[in-house]
Amino acid sequence: MNGLQLTWLKRGEHGPNTRPLLTVDDLSVRVGVRRVLDGICLKVFEGDHVRITGPNGCGKSTLLNAIAGIMPARIESGRIRFAEADITSWPAHERARHGLAYMRQVDNVFPSLTVRENLALALSREGYERFTESFPEWSTDFPPDKRAGQLSGGQRKKLAWGMTVLRSITLALMDEPEAGVSGALMMPRKTTCIIVNHDSLVAEPNGMDPQ
Repeated sequence: MNGLQLTWLKRGEHGPNTRPLLTVDDLSVRVGVRRVLDGICLKVFEGDHVRITGPNGCGKSTLLNAIAGIMPARIESGRIRFAEADITSWPAHERARHGLAYMRQVDNVFPSLTVRENLALALSREGYERFTESFPEWSTDFPPDKRAGQLSGGQRKKLAWGMTVLRSITLALMDEPEAGVSGALMMPRKTTCIIVNHDSLVAEPNGMDPQ
C-alpha cells in the first residue's frame, strides 16, 4: 500500500450491513508526472478515528488531498464515495458542502484576518465564543482581535483545529495536526476523522459534543 500504514485509534459502532461513510476504491493518484499512489483501497465508517503513518514521500498528504479534491493531487483512476455519493470528480468546495473538512498541515488559517474573523468564517458569528467554551484552557492565548498571522505556529494549529472540529461536518481530514503543538488535542466524540501524523498526541475522545 505504497508504504502507508493505517491504524484505527477508535472504531465506530456499525453492523454487518452498515455502509461505509467513505470508500476509496483502487485509487491511483499522480502529482505532476509521478504516480504517488497506486491502487489504494480504504473503508471508513461513521465514528472511526483512523491514523495514517509512513515514510516521507509515501503519499500520506497526497491521499488526503485526493479525498478533499485539492491540487496538486490528480486522480488517475479509481473512485471515491462519500456519504452515498460518488465525489471522485467533484471540486473541493462541493465536497466541503457535503460535510467534508480538511485541516491542512500549513496554510490552514487566514493570516490577515483576526482570530474572531477566522472563527466566524469557519463556524458562525458566535464562532469565537464557541471556541473559548470548548477549549477554555486555550482561550487566554487567543485575543479575539489579534491577527492569525501574529500567532505562533502552535497557536495557529490550535486555531485551525477549532475551526475544523467545531464545524457541522461528517468527516475531518487532518494533516499533521499536532506538529508544533504542546499537549494533546482533544477529539470530539462524534467526529469521524482521518489523521496523518508520526507520533500521535491526539487524545481519546473527551465527550465534547459540539454538534
